[in-house]
Amino acid sequence: MTPGVKKPGAFAQLARTPGVPAAFVLVLLAFGGFSLLLPVVPLAVVRGGGSELVAGATTGVFMTVTVLVQLLTPRITAAIGYRAVLGIGSALLGLPSGLLALFDGPFAVLAVSGVRGAGFGMMTVAGSALVAELAPPGMLGRATSLIGLAVGISEAIFLPVGLWLLEVFGLATVAWSATAFGVVGLVAAARLPNVHPAPAQSSSDPSALGRKAVFVLLAGPFLVMVAVSLPYGAAASFLSPALDSIVSGSGAVVAGVGLGLLGVGVIVGRTFAGLISDRRGPGALVWPGLAFAALGMAGIAGLLSVSANPWWFIAPTVVFGLGFGAVQNEALVASFERMPRSRLGTASASWNISFDAGTGLGSVVMGGFAGFGYVVLFTVAAGVVLLVGGPAAVGARRTRPTRDLTLSGRDDKVGS
Repeated sequence: MTPGVKKPGAFAQLARTPGVPAAFVLVLLAFGGFSLLLPVVPLAVVRGGGSELVAGATTGVFMTVTVLVQLLTPRITAAIGYRAVLGIGSALLGLPSGLLALFDGPFAVLAVSGVRGAGFGMMTVAGSALVAELAPPGMLGRATSLIGLAVGISEAIFLPVGLWLLEVFGLATVAWSATAFGVVGLVAAARLPNVHPAPAQSSSDPSALGRKAVFVLLAGPFLVMVAVSLPYGAAASFLSPALDSIVSGSGAVVAGVGLGLLGVGVIVGRTFAGLISDRRGPGALVWPGLAFAALGMAGIAGLLSVSANPWWFIAPTVVFGLGFGAVQNEALVASFERMPRSRLGTASASWNISFDAGTGLGSVVMGGFAGFGYVVLFTVAAGVVLLVGGPAAVGARRTRPTRDLTLSGRDDKVGS
């Protein structure tokens, strides 16, 4: 290094990598558009005289279509490339949102939710995989932690902002704001390099992976994510009513603050895990992350059992967020490390599905225990982290040797 010239930091180097800033913005916009309308649409449906069934179905349709499209996105990306997929995804997620300001019938609202879910599915899978494609050698962990930063910022800011805009300006303002996200996303997508996934390996290639091998290799990271996303879904759905059971009316305020700080904990956990992953290799923080997540759920159960002051629940909620964030990053890096370059989209789809499906099922499956009391619910949630995540973590640590995803094959994959 030239004397007197300071070597740029790792994250500064990432920021200068062609395509990474635009990819970061796209992930930010995807989760921003998702978060902006997530609590708004069901509330607007009910306030407009619609049934709770239709209100709940808006989120259900959105997430169902999201998961289905996530399964297809790796093939779509292989055919048309990341730039086109992310551009189409931005358009589908954002542009139809304005229709919510014009049409309020159940069919129209559910149709818009389905189209937006398709865009969200494309953006989450392609965005994560593209960051892995573009990451400089030895920086995959920190690159994936940028995804967590984008997600955390979006959820922390736009979940409350969406509700505030609804209360102050009305549904039309929120809907057209989400449409604006789609327009900005199209601009960001146009600034991406024309990157395509690596060609699929020939079946005669001894390193080629069949479907069974892919399933076995990704099962560990997938189950580790499910082990923490299920309790997350339970916390997001039932922390507020659990606190209301202690002090009536406290749930919305305290749970809102707690879930916001949980998001901050996720950002810190993912960022720290990314740094450690690049220095020590993937998997170093899987067990500590699971321990923190289980401790957080157990802490909530313990405080509920003694009817503690609701504000005490902030601490275990943040502890869970730290563990949740660390496991998120470790599972994503492990998924990428286990797959060849041609399967990065598959790895991204697996991780995103484990996150989205786990979160959705958490509010349903874990909610079944709410009938036995909230102490039981959060105790079971802590057990899920350990009993599902523990054995899965054993498999998640058995990754292939760390390799550079960007050392070879870049020149023949990036066009003008």
